[in-house]
Amino acid sequence: MLNNFRHVVGTRFIFGDDAHEHIGEELKKEGAKKVLIVHDSGKFLFDTGLLQHVKDLFAAEGIEAYELPGIQPNPRLAKVREGIDIVRKENIDWLVGLGGGSSIDTAKAVAAGALYDGDVWDFFEGKARIEKALPVAVILTIPATGSESGAVTVINNTELERKALTSSEAIRPKIAFMNPMLTLSLPPFGTACGIADMFSHMMERYFSDSDELNCIDYMLEGLMKAVVTFGTKVMEDPKNYRYRAEIMWIGTVAHNNTVGVGRNQDWASHDIANELSALYDTPHGASLTIITPYWMRYVYKDHLWRFVRYAEQVFDVPHEGTDEEIALKGIEAMEKFFKDTLRLPTCFSDFNIPTDELEKMSYMAEKEDGYDHIGSFKVLRAPEILEIFKAAAH
Repeated sequence: MLNNFRHVVGTRFIFGDDAHEHIGEELKKEGAKKVLIVHDSGKFLFDTGLLQHVKDLFAAEGIEAYELPGIQPNPRLAKVREGIDIVRKENIDWLVGLGGGSSIDTAKAVAAGALYDGDVWDFFEGKARIEKALPVAVILTIPATGSESGAVTVINNTELERKALTSSEAIRPKIAFMNPMLTLSLPPFGTACGIADMFSHMMERYFSDSDELNCIDYMLEGLMKAVVTFGTKVMEDPKNYRYRAEIMWIGTVAHNNTVGVGRNQDWASHDIANELSALYDTPHGASLTIITPYWMRYVYKDHLWRFVRYAEQVFDVPHEGTDEEIALKGIEAMEKFFKDTLRLPTCFSDFNIPTDELEKMSYMAEKEDGYDHIGSFKVLRAPEILEIFKAAAH
């Protein structure tokens, strides 16, 4: 049965082939006077004229636009601090994340840090809680993290070699402008990483320690099946608006907790994969496809029935053989989807990742959530995490 929960998705969605055209008028209605556009300085923004067009949309409404450029994947704490300085100096009243999860997460962290007297990293170390933040809007160009309507921000502190998250309703974006047309030119690797990320968000919620099926399980099975279906189609036909639209909306629903309420969630795969990003700057989606198959093989005998159902409902594995054989075929089918369809790495050697820091990463992953373990489907500590890293390190 569902556990007790409270759930609000306070983001207003404007979705369609002209969605971003309305950002000026919509933020004008919200009283915006000065905005900070957070972006990655990517070639796409300049070749298409999108960045200048967004600035023109603001200018037409009398809104001053400033920029925080150069956001990198696995967004850096240094950029967050730079953005906070701009916000305070220029009296910015809205943040605009233009791009994917890295730009959006940076905008969220800046929005919170600008109204906090201490160091913004306090939020990520659990020394302070985000009580208030400037409002955030999003123009999504890279469907992946679901950050456009999520209450979480993830930032990489390169000095500490630590990637950490913090969450608060105060940083959930107020408005998300979602135009699938802006995603048609995404390169295959970026598209694939996004699909892997949203798929993983659903698996972290699906592999619960619950021994009962409820409505959330059925919703997740349908969405995971949809990701496999439309993820395959979009990799084959990347200019197809319909497929891009499906993927864009699935990514949003996957991570605003609509399909996570009322259940214990796992997140061990994310916690372990984050160490690859923190230490080697591995793209997040690729980190997940490297770690997840080996996490699954390590834990599948706990709640074996759930892995059987996953194999049958998501990957159409026939109900033939023992439960263990079916479960393992499901894991193999997922790994094949990652490797052959998405063309992403599924082990360290696929991405030339060093294997000399496994113990260090295991210890750091154990502390990822601020406890002495990670996971709920199966509780993992450093020795167990090390076994998963060793299995993936080939």
